[in-house]
Amino acid sequence: MKRFIIITVLLFLSLSFTSFSTHKFYIGVYQVDYKQDKKEFQITSRVFIDDVEKALETKFKKKLNLATSKENKESEALIVAYFKEKFKISVNNKPQEMVLLAKEYEDDVLICYHKISYSGKIKSLNIYNSILIEQFSEQQNLLHININSNKKSFLFTNSNTKEEIEF
Repeated sequence: MKRFIIITVLLFLSLSFTSFSTHKFYIGVYQVDYKQDKKEFQITSRVFIDDVEKALETKFKKKLNLATSKENKESEALIVAYFKEKFKISVNNKPQEMVLLAKEYEDDVLICYHKISYSGKIKSLNIYNSILIEQFSEQQNLLHININSNKKSFLFTNSNTKEEIEF
């Protein structure tokens, strides 16, 4: 009986340690809001710093040291170039230029604030989002949109990097 209890306890401890081990997940969260009074789209992105850093270092072959005192002076320009290639918005089938307003680090997350100036009527929106997907096949990018009180959410994955919305 004593042997059974010891084996049961050891088995339980073994399963506990393996079941609760850290599992890395790959997700980015994006918010796109159209502000009619400012005639602009406001875009906020949240991605894990270490994932962005790895993707940028792989793509640009430069050590960045994001969110440290040794951060590479080129890091912001490389982030802009990366977002320009991997995150695109077209309004009424016309590509729009996204401008980085600011970036900040919060815990282990990189937060970027972008804007797109647009003053016309919005009939359709095409969104392309492949941020980090080439680096991590499990990457998922969750995007929330609020345009003229129309709220929608989309999930971008390795097999789905484009969405079109009609208004």
